Parts: sequence; C-alpha cells; structure tokens
Amino acid sequence: MILEALDLGIRAVAYTAGGAILANQLDELFVDVNYLARGLHRRAQRAVPIEALRSVEQKRVAILVPAWHEAEVIEEMLDHNLSTLDYDRDSYHIFCGTYSNDPETQARVDAVVRRAPNIHKVVVPHDGPTSKADCLNWVYQGVILEEQRRGRRFDILLMHDAEDLIHPMSLRLYSLLIPGYDFVQTPVFSLRIPRRALVSGTYIDEFAEHHLKEMLVRQAIGGLVPSAGVGSAFARDAFEDIAVSHAQRAFNTESVTEDYELGLKFRLAGKKVCFACRTVAGNDPAAAGREEYIATREFFPDGFSASIRQRSRWILGITLQTWEQLGWRGSLPVLYCLFRDRKALVTNLLLVLAYALAAYAAVRSSLALATAASWSFAQICPEGSALQWILWFNLAMLVWRAWMKGWLVFRLYGAGHALLSFPRMAVGNLISVAAMGRAVVQYVDHRITGKPLRWLKTAHVFPCPDALRARQPEREPLVLKEQALGPGQLDDAR
Repeated sequence: MILEALDLGIRAVAYTAGGAILANQLDELFVDVNYLARGLHRRAQRAVPIEALRSVEQKRVAILVPAWHEAEVIEEMLDHNLSTLDYDRDSYHIFCGTYSNDPETQARVDAVVRRAPNIHKVVVPHDGPTSKADCLNWVYQGVILEEQRRGRRFDILLMHDAEDLIHPMSLRLYSLLIPGYDFVQTPVFSLRIPRRALVSGTYIDEFAEHHLKEMLVRQAIGGLVPSAGVGSAFARDAFEDIAVSHAQRAFNTESVTEDYELGLKFRLAGKKVCFACRTVAGNDPAAAGREEYIATREFFPDGFSASIRQRSRWILGITLQTWEQLGWRGSLPVLYCLFRDRKALVTNLLLVLAYALAAYAAVRSSLALATAASWSFAQICPEGSALQWILWFNLAMLVWRAWMKGWLVFRLYGAGHALLSFPRMAVGNLISVAAMGRAVVQYVDHRITGKPLRWLKTAHVFPCPDALRARQPEREPLVLKEQALGPGQLDDAR
C-alpha cells in the first residue's frame, strides 16, 4: 500500500518534471530550427577569402592580458603569439597586468619586455589578488598612458588570457570587421586532448555547441552576444563610451563574470555587435580543402573540483549576479537570450529530478524482481497516458540533441570525440548540477551575511613551453597611480 501510494506521488512529480523538460526541449528545438533554416551551418556563411584578410588595412590593436600568478604560462604565451601572429608588430601591442606582490609573474613578463618593444608590463597599484575585472580596468589605464606617451590612439582593444593560443589571422579579421561593428567576439575552442580526458572533454562538447550554433543564432535574431573574456575585440571609441559611462570602470569589479556583463552593456547601449564565426583555408597541405576556424584555443580544467569551481563562477555571475545587478532589460531578442542564460537555475534542478525518477524506477523494478511482486513501469506511467507521450517526446529530443552536439563536435575534432560526446553528456550534467549547488550556496551566503562574492581564479596551462631566449635591456614598466584617468585626460590621448 505504501509503495503504491509512493508510485502515485512519483507520477505527479514525473508529470511536473516531464512537462518542464518538454518546454525546455521546445526552446532548444527553436534554436536548432533557426540554425538550420537560416543556413547558419553552411560553409559559405562563414568562409572568408584569405585575400580579404591579407589586403586589409592593419589597425592598431592593444591586447589586454590580466596576469595574476601566471608565471608558469605567461612568457610562453607571449613568445608563442609574438612568433605566430600574422600582423606587423608595430601595429599591435600587448599589455600585461601584473601585481607588485607577484614577482614571479613580473619576472616572466620582464623577460619578454626586454626583447619585444610591443610588450608592456602594467603594474596594478595595489596588491593582489583582487579580481580579473580590477586588473583589466588598470590595464586599460595603462593603455591610455601609452597612448598619451605616443600621441596616438589604438583602434581596437582586444581581451585575452595568459593561456591563450591566438589564431594567426585573428587580428586581421578584427581589422576587417571594426569599426563596422563596435564589438566582435570570435569563437573559443578547446585544444585537442586525449580521448580519455572526460572532464575537459565536456568543454569540447559545450564550446562546439555554443560557438558553432548558439551564438550564431543569437547574432541572427539580434539577441545578446556576451563577451567570452578572450577573443573579444572592441572598437576603441565604443569601449571608451562604456568606460566613461561607468567611471572608467568598464569591467564591473563587483561581478565574477565581468566579461559576460560587458557584452550585455554593449548590447544595451545600442552598440553594433558581431559574433564572427569565420573560417579560412587551412595552411597544412595535408589538410587541403579543410576549413580552419579563426578562433582562440586553450586548455580547460580536467579535474572535477577545478571544473566545478570554474563553472560555479560562471553560473554565479551569469544567472544570479547579472540578474540582480542589471535585471531584465533590452529588446525582446535580448530578453530571450537572458532567459536562455538564466534558465540554468531550473534546468539543473530538472536534471536532478530526471535522474532521481530514473533511479526510483530502477530500484522499484529491482525490488519487484527480488520479492516476486507484480510491478511494471506502467504503474508510474500508464500506457497511452499524456505522461507516456511526454516521455517519448523528451526521449526523442534527447537523441536529437545528442546527435546535433555530436555533429558539431565532429566538425572540429573528428569521429572519436564526436562519439565520446554522448557519454560525456552524463559527466557534464554531473558537473553542472554540482556547480549549480555550489553557486547557489555562495549566493545565498552572500545575501544573508553581506560577504562579497570572491572571484575564483582558474589555474592555467600553456600547451607548448619554449626555452628562455636571450634578454635585452629592460624597459620601464607602466606603473599606475591609484587614480583613474578622467574624461579630460582621455581627450589628450586622441
């Protein structure tokens, strides 16, 4: 009697969870239909002639790189990108934000500064760690000081991290698209990893889906294209507009996802935004005919705890903090994109319910077999009921979405990782649920106690360290004073 009553209760929960999952699946289907119907999957939509990039006027680019405790990767990152970027060195400068109480990172940056005149060390005027946003705000001030010294402004500001492999043609692409657009975001993909790396493999799957499909649909419908924090290029004047309107703090130091919020600020300010998923013909003769994405590539965490830590910060900033600080604003497409970003609060709960219901059915069936009792799944989900149709639809959509994700992964990484994307869905779900729980606990604690939310740094790994090269005489770093430049001083740099 008790078990039968429990079955009825589980059925009620299944109706609620199944209906909510169905609604979410319809939302995902809307994105897929837009992606296919608009032809966003077609090669012609993303191919850019190499001649157009070769002939573009090279605009002056300032690359902002925050570097707190990045001694293990920063020198290799700078050396590698200096040697591979297909761009005149006089036309781009890299500004590395460091802290006085992080001498190891400073020493590595100094080593590159001595041999590369377009590398600049910016020393934040207070000890770290603070936050990535705080460091970037001071790096931006360092850019302004350099503009004043040279009497010439940069045309483009570009964000990157200390572990990034920047595509050789990316600066040419930004020069091609800006100032036609105020903000250009290029894709971010994981570097190739061993197939056994299940945790970091989930980043392969998710970034392939988001940056080959989701962001293209958002661009097409005029929705929100957030900054990924790397590969984010801004027209200099447009960025200054945002900075001046926020007291020279374009990056919100109260946010743990300042990059996402910056992209939202650009959209809400009416700036022209572009998600530039573009390809060129590959340089490798063995890959003739294959397309090469102009994208940033990097390694992602491969441990459960590191991945949960990173994703909890993303969830905390995107679904909770930005909601609290900026609310629901913008056009209908922007509001729709905000809904898609923030619905993770519900969808992760639905994942827990779905797994719990599946576990209950398995346990109930095992008990029936062990006790020779008469029980079938129909006692939870009667034949021909609305619940049965809901479950069948959700199952069909699960298969469709798994196939879609596998196809997108295949385009970047081949059949092996495409097949592994199916079992990695369960790994990704487990990490997402754990990260959501951590984020909610942190946010509730923040709201109750008033303690500020802390920015959590992710440990970085660079893929190809080089031997140290010969040093040249050290140049003077850009040491900033504890005072932001005002609008009047900005005019001097024009």
